[in-house]
Amino acid sequence: MPDTQKPVLAEDGVQELPLTYARAQLTQLIEDARENDVVTALTVRGRRRICLVTPEFYEEAMQLMREQA
Repeated sequence: MPDTQKPVLAEDGVQELPLTYARAQLTQLIEDARENDVVTALTVRGRRRICLVTPEFYEEAMQLMREQA
């Protein structure tokens, strides 16, 4: 099995990558989020476990959640 695998774009626009391959690509995934607003979900057995997003994305999401509460 190769050490790298390219992320796959899911129907909802989030790219997905198995966690096993993320370490080798972490710098690129962070740059994708920072420079291109790309959200990457790291998966385990096909299930999303965590998403890489920018601090601005996170803050905006938290603000929207506070407004809805």
